[in-house]
Amino acid sequence: MKKNVFIIVMLTLITCISSVFAQQRPIYDQYHFDYYLINPAIAGADRNSHILGTGKIGMAGKDGPNTFMLSFRTRLKSKNIGLGGYIYNDNTPNFNYIGGQFTFAYHIPMSIGARYRKFVELDRQLSFGLSARIKYLSYTSHGMEAFDPADLGEGEVIPDVNFGIYYQSYGWFAGFSMTNMIPFKPRILNDLYLQEELTMMLFGGYAVGIAEGKTIEPSINYHADIVGNHQLEINLKYTQNNEISKAGFWAQLSYRHNFWDTKANQTMVLIPMIGARFGKFQLGYAFNLHLNELASTTAGTHEFVLGYSFYTPKRFCR
Repeated sequence: MKKNVFIIVMLTLITCISSVFAQQRPIYDQYHFDYYLINPAIAGADRNSHILGTGKIGMAGKDGPNTFMLSFRTRLKSKNIGLGGYIYNDNTPNFNYIGGQFTFAYHIPMSIGARYRKFVELDRQLSFGLSARIKYLSYTSHGMEAFDPADLGEGEVIPDVNFGIYYQSYGWFAGFSMTNMIPFKPRILNDLYLQEELTMMLFGGYAVGIAEGKTIEPSINYHADIVGNHQLEINLKYTQNNEISKAGFWAQLSYRHNFWDTKANQTMVLIPMIGARFGKFQLGYAFNLHLNELASTTAGTHEFVLGYSFYTPKRFCR
């Protein structure tokens, strides 16, 4: 009953949000709550099923960034096959995206059972994932002074394919993925639509056990596309779990630097975040604080997550 109520609430939220903001890659900003968003091989990497709803709310008025996504991932019982998917809604006053993704993943266990090392218990495993993604782009001439109304179309369907590899070895974890693998050139609005280029993403980290149920996890995340844009993110996370009470919490501080084509377009962002687990439910919050010139034009963004695991997890899912 609780599962059905939770699913109905999440689906209601996604259909009620009508004003959301688009960025070049809006969904990838929220990967801290769900690594599956940047690497399809994460689907089913742990032997549990998760539903996560993430929202990003801007504080810059009606044109501020707002994004919502609902994701699901699971591992087939008694098999090494993982499945995942998400749907999202994301727009600006001029562009609107509605899209989704479906993932097939295969996991190769490389150890029998879990080995105990410094309070961290994780199996060694190599995972591969492949996703088919599609989104519908629509647009309006509102606010475009140079826009010719005669060019206005209903929208375009954009297909895509994503691929990922993920490896975990007890406390260590690392992933590599590629997205925007199908080149897309819009039929119109060539000067206004920011084309998404082939992008490679790397992440890695190590969960260091410092006491029973307590870990510190440094990690990095790096994005690069074929036209020379780069993004580097450095993270430090503290996690505390209590298996007896089936509860826990975590806190993380992240620094993100975007190295775009010109210095004026570069952004530096500080992201403090916190999260808590109560049995099968997880809650999380993050705040994006711009540190450079953009700080004078934006009040930052707030990110929220509400998650549900079908089995009570022993630790926070990645």
